[in-house]
Amino acid sequence: MDIKKAVLDNLKGRTKEEIKGFIQEVVDSKEENAIPGLGVIFEATWEKLSNEEKDSMMNLIMRGIS
Repeated sequence: MDIKKAVLDNLKGRTKEEIKGFIQEVVDSKEENAIPGLGVIFEATWEKLSNEEKDSMMNLIMRGIS
């Protein structure tokens, strides 16, 4: 089973609010088996960012881990 494809297929056609809810549910659950789904979302997003957007994302990431 291709986890990346399954996660992305599951999210296709969903609204912004539904995807936000999915992300929040995963974060709130603190279940480690749900974390790969967030990684798939992050990877798919990262691949489509410009260098400027990546720099901005890195500022958010650094704020989150410090």
